[in-house]
Amino acid sequence: MKLVLIPVAVMILCILVCGCTSGPANVPSPAPASPSTPAAMPASSPAKTYSATPGPVQTVPEYESVSVSVNRNVVSTDPTITVIYDGGKGLGMTTRMDVTVIRSDGVVETQSRDNPQMGTSITLMGTTGNDRVTVSVTMTSGNQYTIIDKYYPFPGSMVPS
Repeated sequence: MKLVLIPVAVMILCILVCGCTSGPANVPSPAPASPSTPAAMPASSPAKTYSATPGPVQTVPEYESVSVSVNRNVVSTDPTITVIYDGGKGLGMTTRMDVTVIRSDGVVETQSRDNPQMGTSITLMGTTGNDRVTVSVTMTSGNQYTIIDKYYPFPGSMVPS
């Protein structure tokens, strides 16, 4: 029995030594960027572009339906936009709420909340003009729905027709 263990131990030792002494795999190193060549952006993160026209919203199945309120602050020195998650039949199925404000001055702001509950809010800065608000929710099913995409003018502002 002892004679069988010695060759097995020697074989295991040889396998371990061969694995530990092998050199690193030949991996080509990236060429250094020349000063005149700008660094390339990764292909996996394209820049988002936003249209000036609100797009269509999606119909959420009744069992996943949720309600969201959008409120504008009426003080012109602080024209914030607050989005409040009100809940609904899909309350326990909502894994994320994304809010984007595309302001009339061209600035785009986005915030998200994971696992929103009733009363969860997101407040973003608006303008005293006509700001576009989009709200998307992601459900446990993996489906993402844009439930709001429209303009919210500042109260009392003159909005061209």
